[in-house]
Amino acid sequence: MSLGTSATLQDNTLGEEAFARVMAPFGIARGARIAVAVSGGADSMALTRLLAAWAGARGVDLAAVTVDHRLRAEAAAEAVQVAGWLAPLGIVHTTLAWEQGPQEPKNRSMQKAARDARYGLMAAWCVGGGRSHLFLAHHADDQVETFLIRLTRGSGVSGLAAMMPATALGTAGGSVILARPLLGFAKADLLAVCRTLNQPWIEDPSNTNMSSTRVRFRQAARLLEEEGLTRGRLLETVGHMQRARAALDQAASQLMRTATAWDEYGAVRLSLSAWCAAPDEIALRALSRLLTCAGGQVYGPRFESLTRIARALRSGPWRDATLHGCVIVREPDCILIHREAAPIDHVVSAKAGETIVWDGRFRIKLPVNMPYGPWRIASWTPEDSLAPLQDVAHRLRTTLPAVYDSFGMAALPHAGAVRDDLAAAGVEPLDVACIPALNTLLGVPPAEDPACA
Repeated sequence: MSLGTSATLQDNTLGEEAFARVMAPFGIARGARIAVAVSGGADSMALTRLLAAWAGARGVDLAAVTVDHRLRAEAAAEAVQVAGWLAPLGIVHTTLAWEQGPQEPKNRSMQKAARDARYGLMAAWCVGGGRSHLFLAHHADDQVETFLIRLTRGSGVSGLAAMMPATALGTAGGSVILARPLLGFAKADLLAVCRTLNQPWIEDPSNTNMSSTRVRFRQAARLLEEEGLTRGRLLETVGHMQRARAALDQAASQLMRTATAWDEYGAVRLSLSAWCAAPDEIALRALSRLLTCAGGQVYGPRFESLTRIARALRSGPWRDATLHGCVIVREPDCILIHREAAPIDHVVSAKAGETIVWDGRFRIKLPVNMPYGPWRIASWTPEDSLAPLQDVAHRLRTTLPAVYDSFGMAALPHAGAVRDDLAAAGVEPLDVACIPALNTLLGVPPAEDPACA
């Protein structure tokens, strides 16, 4: 597919050739299936037009996805408008709705909740449709704003590395690569693409709302540029930080692969001698990742809390502690970390044949021949048990998942137990896997390392 005005775009900073260069590192093969997140704003519309031409010339299947958070009355109409713009380009468009949006508790950060929901919905949609990459329209101006915001928070290397060009986001059925090919181009370059192609876009009123942290830092970036701290110099610093982060992450991953052991119940033991011998930065990163994985979290713990725990682990005095949804126990030769039972209130509805992720820690597959239903996966209640699990420490038992229906407990995956009536119907024990163990072996870091706090 051609952009239709490629000759004109050759005069743009961001044209087909420049875009092909930044797409090359993602290694997308002919016949691949990819997706682009489209809000209807100028940034995402420019990226979509560029991707459409790039994909069409290479036999790549591109689809677009929009999320309606159900928080603004205009959002549904905007999604319809986006679909209307993309239809003549031959791009299949899907709108996903965040049904829980209007009911979201007011004591949570609505912006954070909406972002988490948006990425969760899009990632699940991509994995379900066999789409390996989800392209996002973050650009150089966004990168500078992110760097400055994190700088004011006292971030370290990982935080100041800002947004990486490619990161993995996991779901129940697999993972998708979040790809950001435009981090080297300015907002003005994206606007120029839209104007050259006569591509309309939707203006987001929040982009001029001075109560927004990001909008205020956008203004600050302009002032800094006038004083010589240009976008280019800030992006060079980000590049240095990204290279340093990659090296530190590799070292932390090596420590985790050689000095940790996970069990099937989601608990991990970290060699105390190996951890104490590691440089402080590597030790902190490894501890942060283990707490993040064992706690089923997305982001790492706050840096101040992490360093306080690390000092006590190294030099004492030590008392068993909790941090980031985990219990930390210092044993003679290792550090034991496992999920804290008290905060677990995660309940997931599931259908027969589905694979779900519970509490960010366990992947559970329900057999296709599960009768009755509906099914709920929640914390195991020892008072209502199908099996004693006597070989599991009491503190771990209530951190494990169980399957319930209207009759009570139906299955206890870690015990390989199903209720008698289900067993009589031919239902086999449920498959269950510990996700943190898999992520640790793969060296997958959390979305934020300790210094990002």
